[in-house]
Amino acid sequence: MKKNKLLRVSTADGLYLHGYYVPTEDKKVAVLNIHGMNGNFYEVNYVYVLADELEKNGIGFLTVNTRGNGKDTDFDTVDEKIVRIGSRYELLEEAHLDITSWLKFLINEGYKEIILTGHSAGTIKVVRYLFEGELKDKVNKLILLAPIDALGARIAKGRNNIFDFLKKAEEKVGEGKGDSLVTSEFDHDVLSYKTFISWYRQDDLGRMFEFCSKNLNFPVLRKIKIPIKVIVGSKDEYFHPSNPKHLEEAMEILLKNIPNSTGKIIDKAGHCFVSHEDEMAREMCLFILGT
Repeated sequence: MKKNKLLRVSTADGLYLHGYYVPTEDKKVAVLNIHGMNGNFYEVNYVYVLADELEKNGIGFLTVNTRGNGKDTDFDTVDEKIVRIGSRYELLEEAHLDITSWLKFLINEGYKEIILTGHSAGTIKVVRYLFEGELKDKVNKLILLAPIDALGARIAKGRNNIFDFLKKAEEKVGEGKGDSLVTSEFDHDVLSYKTFISWYRQDDLGRMFEFCSKNLNFPVLRKIKIPIKVIVGSKDEYFHPSNPKHLEEAMEILLKNIPNSTGKIIDKAGHCFVSHEDEMAREMCLFILGT
């Protein structure tokens, strides 16, 4: 008998994380859902609609917290300490530890196919996982819900000098102040200096969705071999902030550079697909089931 349940797992570095699991009887296919910045496993409404749609189609669902849960969140650890992380202090290069813990749960449950999906900033984490994750070969498909161009959002707000701010942040880290919060001119999101560097570092992984930059050849996306579905709302203000009236430009860049990819722009939907959750969930199921 199926039994939905709340879960707790521990990561390789000792954090306890929580999630919600909707199993299937046959354990054929499951979706692992990774939330976005400041998010959690239950808050956005699409999670509830998606859980029902997946269950109707015989697909397992695991929606989870990562160390980026909330803004500044206290996590219990296996050695009975408390560590403060949350989106203000998390490092993207540690995100693979969280995803691995949840993948291990699904693998131990016996699932034969696992689809990894991320929403918003979570899309960056799931793509990184394909390059940094211990169990990356266990991911069969990827779904990107509302990817974000973080640098494009900065430029849209008049913050063009990313290299100057990265240099200042690196100086703060060098002074032992990496966990201090950036000053207001750095970013519209309040982050620690270490986290600011992690999000905006100008390497290939840091620039994976940098649609605002001309002549970028997107080397990370080109290396992805598994099937990918990109789903975006036509009213999403974070997907292509440097040219928000032409989201199809950014979608075209993704589909051109990801070898095995398909995309869907949902008319009138915003960043969290409010009032369009049903259509988003159906698109996911069509992709997962290959119909």
